[in-house]
Amino acid sequence: MFVTGVQRSGTNMVMDVLERSWQTEVFHESDRRAFDDYLMRPPAVIGGLIDASPARWVVVKALHEAHDFAGLLDRFAPAKGIWMFRGYDDMINSNMTNWPGGRNQIEDVVADRDRAGWRGKGMRDQTHATIRALYHPAMNDAAALGLFWYYRNQLFFDQQLAADRRVRLVRYEALVGAPARQVDAVARFLGLKPSAAMRRLIVAGSVAKQPPPEIEPAVRRLCNAMLARLVAAWQDQPEGGQ
Repeated sequence: MFVTGVQRSGTNMVMDVLERSWQTEVFHESDRRAFDDYLMRPPAVIGGLIDASPARWVVVKALHEAHDFAGLLDRFAPAKGIWMFRGYDDMINSNMTNWPGGRNQIEDVVADRDRAGWRGKGMRDQTHATIRALYHPAMNDAAALGLFWYYRNQLFFDQQLAADRRVRLVRYEALVGAPARQVDAVARFLGLKPSAAMRRLIVAGSVAKQPPPEIEPAVRRLCNAMLARLVAAWQDQPEGGQ
């Protein structure tokens, strides 16, 4: 099973929850057996780890590989996936707290998505045109990160994952607001037995802790539209958003 989403959207939390299950073996992106400088190792290496594991589910972080999420599910069939999403204001605040001055190389993405490493992979022409139209050099860090949040979540729809029964969309705010319900829903999706230890790991209090960042109106409108699409897809999936 693969876990992905946009950075600072709760993927580590879900990985930690799943690691509390006796039925899983979890490979975080810091695990050198499965990753090289946070990038997933070649399929043959991942396949070897899966084959060698006695666990019912091998869980692998696929954060930098979100553009190829559907491909990973095909390559490692029968696989499943979780796509985490979080409101962009909190995601941006979290980024700016942890990496002050960070812009996720938006300038490189705008200039040439093919030279921006994993950050530009899988981006469609229309998405790139949208980013280029809104970007300007004087844009503050919050707006730059808003564009990053937008175009990386766009990959969920570009790969038609909303209609893919192998994928469960998990909303961060729902997870921290109703841990037992959300953890149990994820466990049912995977056929795992949920435990109290899995549920206890979720700690509320990380939603809207800081005021919304200052983001120029055009970028905020873009992010609002994407957030509405994600929430609608979350609610429409089997079992709904729970």
